[in-house]
Amino acid sequence: MPSQYQPHQRFTEADREKIAGRLRDAFADGRLDQPEFSSRLDQLYAVQTYGELEPLVRDLPPVRTYQTPAVVQNATPAPAPGEFPERQRSKQAESHGLRNLGGGFTGVVALNVLIWGVIGVANGGNWPHFWPLWLLIPWAIIAMGQLGKRR
Repeated sequence: MPSQYQPHQRFTEADREKIAGRLRDAFADGRLDQPEFSSRLDQLYAVQTYGELEPLVRDLPPVRTYQTPAVVQNATPAPAPGEFPERQRSKQAESHGLRNLGGGFTGVVALNVLIWGVIGVANGGNWPHFWPLWLLIPWAIIAMGQLGKRR
């Protein structure tokens, strides 16, 4: 109900729906039992002025208002259009530069070089052609391409 109303003034359908919502909330909270809720709701749709409306909700608590969650209240606002915030750099990514250079392909190349070495040792020092070279060439191209990229 508006704060400055006259008891003889008629109220709007929007006011009627607000009061019906208050009655439903009071019923859901257990403040009103089923017969009293039904009685007040019937009276609500029978009355026409603020003076007749006020006794229906006089003994109910005031309207609950929406409260912003604390998580949102403390959040920093989004940057203005066209502004880009500075991205936080990961110290872990900087400290493992060579290990991250080729991505997962580095492990594949290292495994193939290890297999090549085991085969050479198992053959009594008769080293085969260095076939991991065919994997090292694309790895080097990938690594060189990522050197200049900003992470």
